[in-house]
Amino acid sequence: MRFAKWLYHLDGTDQLVIFGFFIFSIGLSYLSINIFRFWYDRIHKEGYSYEFRITPFFLLFLAMFYASILYLSVGENITSWIKDF
Repeated sequence: MRFAKWLYHLDGTDQLVIFGFFIFSIGLSYLSINIFRFWYDRIHKEGYSYEFRITPFFLLFLAMFYASILYLSVGENITSWIKDF
């Protein structure tokens, strides 16, 4: 319940920053998945291993994780910078 109240009481600027972080995090998670896939294929060169497949659910879950880390680390500074601008 606390998370819903916190999310409801955010300013428009905070919501814009979170949305921007989420869009950036989708690209970052896609890059991370491709790097992991390249690493997995390089280790399992023999051809007898299973194919490494990623679902969109994992992509969005990783993006939410990255976005929350970004917002908790630099979100307040960026929000105050946008409000002062």
